[in-house]
Amino acid sequence: MFGLITRRQLEKILDERDQHQKRALEEMAFEWARWFDKFRSLYAMLLKREKKSSEDAPSSTIVDESVPHDPPQRHFPFPNSRRGF
Repeated sequence: MFGLITRRQLEKILDERDQHQKRALEEMAFEWARWFDKFRSLYAMLLKREKKSSEDAPSSTIVDESVPHDPPQRHFPFPNSRRGF
């Protein structure tokens, strides 16, 4: 039912498995770092765009004092986009 395996064959199989696991872990760490950098730069671009639009908005709008209006609501395109920051 079970085949006999020598200690040398077992050690070889275990070494190959360990090498495969180390390689997979290194690839996963590399991919995670790459995605983290993408999201970090994307978040920085969004913050810069929001800051620029908030600086430009008051100077470019003309307010008519004769018409009562509600203050503008801040609208984020992604709800919960700032969670965790």
